[in-house]
Amino acid sequence: MKFFLFRREEVNEGSVKSSDSGVGLSIFAIPVEKMAFMTAVKGSVDITFNDATLYENTGLISGESFEKTNVAVSCVAGEEMELMEDILRFVTSESPKKNVMKFDVVAGKTPFDTAISKEVNDVSSKIKINPIVMTSGDISKGGPSKEFKDTIGEIYFGADKPSLDFNHEGLSGYANGAEITSWGNAGTGGGTYNIAANVGDPTNVTGLTAARGLAKVNATIDFDDYFVVPNAYTVRGEYTIYMAVRVASAATGMGVIYGDDSGDTMGFCFGNTVYDSSGGIEKAAPAFSTFKVRHDGRTGEPAKVSTRMNQGGTVVYGFPENLIDTDGGETLQVFIVRRDSHSNMYLHNREGEMVGFIPALTTARTASGKRTDMAGMTDGNLLIEQIGSGGGIVTTSGQSLSFKGQLARFGVIEKDIGTSKAGQLAQDLFNLYNF
Repeated sequence: MKFFLFRREEVNEGSVKSSDSGVGLSIFAIPVEKMAFMTAVKGSVDITFNDATLYENTGLISGESFEKTNVAVSCVAGEEMELMEDILRFVTSESPKKNVMKFDVVAGKTPFDTAISKEVNDVSSKIKINPIVMTSGDISKGGPSKEFKDTIGEIYFGADKPSLDFNHEGLSGYANGAEITSWGNAGTGGGTYNIAANVGDPTNVTGLTAARGLAKVNATIDFDDYFVVPNAYTVRGEYTIYMAVRVASAATGMGVIYGDDSGDTMGFCFGNTVYDSSGGIEKAAPAFSTFKVRHDGRTGEPAKVSTRMNQGGTVVYGFPENLIDTDGGETLQVFIVRRDSHSNMYLHNREGEMVGFIPALTTARTASGKRTDMAGMTDGNLLIEQIGSGGGIVTTSGQSLSFKGQLARFGVIEKDIGTSKAGQLAQDLFNLYNF
């Protein structure tokens, strides 16, 4: 028997066994006899397979179907036909010498010169989890009533609805340039966490242009601005944070976007820090391409990793894109921050790819089983009392700066939604807010 073997990344803690978007599906093998057909677009050949889904029996509503499993393989533009012929020769050949055709991004190897296997997106395997609506090709939301119930701020969350969600709909009552003095929480946590106070004067932006890069109304936050989240919003254990932002061109990096009042909880992209006598962060420099977090009750150096390095399963990624490439960099930045049940930390970019991973370090894993002051700890409660800053950082010059830019969306789901759903959420947010 002959097989196809596709490897887009090393197996890692974020690997999954199925994925609508292909994000997290690290390795996929399938007998060649399952191949149904091939198609091509410029620079890519798509191979579709029969009987290669997770579910044998499904009860779908009328007009829905599961898309067949498919794999897209990059190739030299203009040589799509040649690659298809090479694959067909392998499939139809009776030679016993070669039984596996491997496309391996990790090793950078392909069986043919026409194929390309250098970057993670050169091989994309998709085993569908959710049915699609056949007339539109969109993921099914289960009918109008279910879609309405499970949609918040034009994003369909399904069963994974956020408890905290500040979105564009909550800013509809403000004129362009008006100070935002309140912002309703659209999440399941309700009015308990409605923003009713700010520091500084964050303002509303309704003038939507391509240069601003945001398609919905949003909040402009300067270095001396932040929103106050009341009643100590706290999540214990796993969680998923999502955000859609634009970093101001005058900024010198990303900066702190969320945190608590004491400077224990801080996230997610900042550089050198200065601590107060209690271990709280009172100063933090902006940074590029850095995944850095700390939680309530932890006083050591925050857990961190650079996204400019491959960690064996992550995609190399530099951000903010518009500051790194001032001419062609994407202005809208979407990020998903996850903590799983073991306290491992993950960062996804706007394409849904996992670009940062921080392995768990918890109190239970310290020598005494009690320490909370070690560098790189990933446990402790997520405590959010400020959005646009953390620890009350409002310095407007020097190396102690928080976030400066536009905030279109910020929310928290009180569970780890996993690699595949995080990838889909990131793409949904980008499609909604991108101009």
